[in-house]
Amino acid sequence: MNTDTHFKQKMQVDITFDKSMLKVLVPMIVGTLILYALCLQSPECKVLIYAIWYIGFIILFVKERTRVEINPHMIIIHRPLFSPLVINKKEIKDVQIKKNRNYAYRLSMVVILLLLTAYLTFKAVQDIHYEIAGVTFMEGINIFLYEFWIVFLSAVVIINLLKRLPYTNLLRVDTDKSKFIFYSKEPDELKRIIETQETACHDFG
Repeated sequence: MNTDTHFKQKMQVDITFDKSMLKVLVPMIVGTLILYALCLQSPECKVLIYAIWYIGFIILFVKERTRVEINPHMIIIHRPLFSPLVINKKEIKDVQIKKNRNYAYRLSMVVILLLLTAYLTFKAVQDIHYEIAGVTFMEGINIFLYEFWIVFLSAVVIINLLKRLPYTNLLRVDTDKSKFIFYSKEPDELKRIIETQETACHDFG
């Protein structure tokens, strides 16, 4: 782990009261409603509606590729396609190492979703096989997108859950506005870096 005064590392971060999900879902819903009202009967329009949802799912997947940067004054959480989230060191109220108590829940969710995804994929392939005959190219695309959207969403959720499974301990950072869970392979070292730099920040601030 980088122990210099300037720390950078890729890691998963959970944030309470995270508004980034709404920033993705609200445009998806609004765009769907607009297209639904304007041109639902058109096959091309249906493709656009499905495309909105698939793009939204991809954004939700990509935004999880977070990179954490720590300097003597702040913690910066970089997320693709979103503005960096900054935690001012002076706003930190508590830094704790916690057990990953959601491990059993997430593992059970992964198993259930894997079984569900396998079933839905098998069913989707069967349905496409029966429905694809005699349809136009655009109708065929619509059938494919319709049959696989839940499979695609399940795959995104499974991957994001799997990224959080290997960690026994987590690092929680509390501020007045939110709580941040950092999934680090070395939470003790990360805690030391934050607290050491936080102390330096207060000493020289």
